[in-house]
Amino acid sequence: MKFFSYTICFALLFSLCLPLVGQAQTPRKVSDEDLSKRLLGKWQVEFEDPKTKRQSIGWTVYAENGLAASRSITKVGDKEINLVLQAKWKIENGVLITTITKSSDTSIVKVASVTKDRLTVLTSKQLQYIDADGNTIREIRVPNDTP
Repeated sequence: MKFFSYTICFALLFSLCLPLVGQAQTPRKVSDEDLSKRLLGKWQVEFEDPKTKRQSIGWTVYAENGLAASRSITKVGDKEINLVLQAKWKIENGVLITTITKSSDTSIVKVASVTKDRLTVLTSKQLQYIDADGNTIREIRVPNDTP
């Protein structure tokens, strides 16, 4: 009799919890508008190109008006390259589309060049996306910088 009672209790508990588990596993699609709001502010990225061994650090500020400004410093041996960019940005279907409007060095980044990065994570502290080359890039919000 005890076994039968436990089985019924377990089955009842399982059937009541199953809808909750299903909801937890089904992520809610975040709108482009919500993603755009989350993106506002200053982000920092650091990386090393495994092929060239170049080390870079960069910062990008995304403004509410669809404009962005970025600065990066890349070390190539003993040489340091500073690059300053201005751009327009938007998010469409979860893709961050950035169009360069000004470049301090057009031999590195040309004006009117466009990047399309598929957003995979965008929280209050972390930005992660997959670039056109298939690389996963992670950026962090600059501490104490909230939109």
